[in-house]
Amino acid sequence: MTRAGAAKNRLPPLWLSAAAITAAITAAFGVARWVEHFVSNPYEEDFRLNYVAAQIGLSHGWSHIYDLDLERQFTARFAPVGVAIDSYHNYVTPPLLAWLLAPFTLIPLPAGLLVWTFLSLAALVAAWWLLERERWAPAGAVMALAMFIKPQLLLLLPVALLASGRWRPVVYFALASAILGVISLISLGQHGVDSYFSSVNFTRGNPIHSVLTFTWFGRGPVATGMELTAGLVALALAWYRRDRMDLVFALGIVGSTASAFYLHEYDAAVFVLPAWIVLRSRPSVPQRAWLLIGVVAAQLIAIGVFRPMVLWEAGWIGMLGAEPWLAGQLPKMRPLGYYRSAIKPAR
Repeated sequence: MTRAGAAKNRLPPLWLSAAAITAAITAAFGVARWVEHFVSNPYEEDFRLNYVAAQIGLSHGWSHIYDLDLERQFTARFAPVGVAIDSYHNYVTPPLLAWLLAPFTLIPLPAGLLVWTFLSLAALVAAWWLLERERWAPAGAVMALAMFIKPQLLLLLPVALLASGRWRPVVYFALASAILGVISLISLGQHGVDSYFSSVNFTRGNPIHSVLTFTWFGRGPVATGMELTAGLVALALAWYRRDRMDLVFALGIVGSTASAFYLHEYDAAVFVLPAWIVLRSRPSVPQRAWLLIGVVAAQLIAIGVFRPMVLWEAGWIGMLGAEPWLAGQLPKMRPLGYYRSAIKPAR
């Protein structure tokens, strides 16, 4: 073989090069948008609401973190860039998030946002890495923390783990959740609980909170039926593919988001974690193609087109369930040189 031929065979396969370039462009675009948004107005984020709630809790008591009037007063301190408290911009997260952000009130809000972004990513990766190594107690504790921060993103993950026979992390998750729940109720008291439900009702009528759900069919039995169906199918497939931890974990997350009725455009970022976990297992060609389609659907969110992402998400549940079959029916992607070397000329 000539030197030029050997160098050519050492080149990465075309599919890998195309996927790498697509991923790099997408990542660069996403990071650039985040940086631009952070530089132009770092106060106009969900983090600001959590930061304000922490300030209220430290100064007025944790039972007042859902008081809309106090939220308006503290938000006004960020004028002229502060955003008015309305049914889109108000704190409705469980109190744990405000507790966690209490130390961040010692530093400026923009710096806190930057640190919190990296810590959030690290927490998601840690939850999977504990599960992968069967460290059940830490994994259950991390899942409980995540549940009290973003329940709509992983509500079905513990159920998927239980359906797959992995009951140990679910036990630790339940214990940690019970402890956090009791502490939350004690810290809020009757006034805080009443304010919480009032705040939730204040946001319920705003459709912006459901842009990545099936509510384009209307908030009624059709949308609810589709959400329940997506969740049940994901759980059934988690049981069926219980021998694959990566698929169970991915189905738990995707089933949670597909069945959610409260989901913002930023929440689609959670799909990066299950996609990364699935890609580590060298998935089939159709699975890789579906992930690329998801990249396109995610970019459409930036221009206000949400339905392709919701449809892709529902389709991904089926693709995850079919993955072992797809991998068995279709060959793995290999370098072109592999096929050339396998074909020998007739003599």
